[in-house]
Amino acid sequence: MSDNKDDRIVDFNELKNKAREKDIDNFEQYMYNLYYSLSSGELSIAEFSSEIKEYMNKNSISSEKLFNIQKEMLKRSGFDPKDIESQMKSLGVNFSEMPIEADYENIRKALGFNDKYKDSLNSKVVSTYSISNNSNMIDIILDKENVILRSIKSIDLKDLELNEFLCSYKKVVDDKPLNISLCENMKAYEY
Repeated sequence: MSDNKDDRIVDFNELKNKAREKDIDNFEQYMYNLYYSLSSGELSIAEFSSEIKEYMNKNSISSEKLFNIQKEMLKRSGFDPKDIESQMKSLGVNFSEMPIEADYENIRKALGFNDKYKDSLNSKVVSTYSISNNSNMIDIILDKENVILRSIKSIDLKDLELNEFLCSYKKVVDDKPLNISLCENMKAYEY
């Protein structure tokens, strides 16, 4: 037995919220039945959500456990939940900043938005860098060879720090020409 006290601590919340094979099998079958009812018009989206809540209550399943069951179902189907989470973050859904109950509604909204604009909407991962010095106060958005320089002021292209950064970044993209877009004297507002 270990002398470390931390090795002997049992986290009952973790055990309670763990997705077991039986839980996954039962929920998967239940979801197939719900989807069939939904697709045949016997069930509306609102009723679908209510049915899931009722299932959770009947089976004493917390939101966290349901989330864990769903993650395991995704793994069974060959999807990596981490990949899906990063895709959802690119759509504006950040799981770590919201209660689990809000996940479903936000996912539904994000998926609805994505479906509505799917022909014109592109999601991608970009890098950003900021420079704030005597010459510039800019945000730099990097997407392969495409670079956007954004500033609420005029951009000083002679800025040594900016040019050093762009030279370093150009080496990262194998010295391909950089397509730089200037977005200066930018105005912003809340909508």
